[in-house]
Amino acid sequence: MKTRLSIIAGFFIGAALLFFAFRSVNFTGLLAVYSKANALFIIPFVFTIFLELFFRAARWRLLLNPSKPVRLWDAFRLEAAGLALSNILPLRLGEIARGTLGAKIFGIPALTVFATILVERTLDIIVLFFIFAAAAYFGGITGGFLNYGQWLWALFAGLVFAMAALVFADELIAHKWFSGFFARFPVARRFLERVAMGVKGFHSLKSGALIFVFAFLQWFLDAFNYYLMALAFGLDGVIDIFKAVTLVFTGAAAASMPGLPGYFGNFEFALAKVLEGYGIGGETALAYALYTHMLGYILVTLLGVFFVYQMGHSLGKVWGEFSGKET
Repeated sequence: MKTRLSIIAGFFIGAALLFFAFRSVNFTGLLAVYSKANALFIIPFVFTIFLELFFRAARWRLLLNPSKPVRLWDAFRLEAAGLALSNILPLRLGEIARGTLGAKIFGIPALTVFATILVERTLDIIVLFFIFAAAAYFGGITGGFLNYGQWLWALFAGLVFAMAALVFADELIAHKWFSGFFARFPVARRFLERVAMGVKGFHSLKSGALIFVFAFLQWFLDAFNYYLMALAFGLDGVIDIFKAVTLVFTGAAAASMPGLPGYFGNFEFALAKVLEGYGIGGETALAYALYTHMLGYILVTLLGVFFVYQMGHSLGKVWGEFSGKET
């Protein structure tokens, strides 16, 4: 029942946002905008997508390596597969499938693998917040989120504290203040020890620094693709790299809301509204948002689905196996 309600709620939210995004659009004008777009920018866009996936995989590999060394190729395949499955199946099952399949392929406890994925998501929020704040400051962007700066910094501090607690979980377990408690509850101790293995990568200065660097590069490349699409639509006079960062932040925030698989509706509505706030016309704003979304969606989904089948699975098998874990 919980699974069905989640799917229905996501469908209605995504469908409603699609309706609001398209309700006042002149489709003749939309086609006219597309006819003027420079398709040559698809080439660097594709290259950047692959490079971004590489940095995602390299970061995940560094988080996994303290438990057991893994191949970069395997991390790359699973990252692409997880993103593709989240694009196709409801309930964002891609992350669940990636964690479960990763535990089997790598021979690492599932709890540890899921801990690395939790660290990834936490790190994504921290890095996105930081680059958004930097872009807003250096790009002279005002309004919107910046009106709630004190709350955002409080959230940022909370996330950093939570990340630090995860990183030093094994030290906390061994500390004299808590050792007695965990001696009485060995199950809780083993649970936290496995979770702590998911953040061991930060115990090495070199590894920890590289994890942060790869996270920054990943999101910077995402912003660069938004800028490439601005060039394709002749919007480079309006959208610079700083505004491209705000669009990445907007897209990520929209994707975090319940919606359709692939975040259709959420993404187009949110991006179009921000672009209109920059003075871009409704048809052009929606054309840009839909074009950017569809390009990334098609590339990642095709690549990820290829890897799903290469690893001996199918979409039906993944849905049947993992949808029950959401109930």
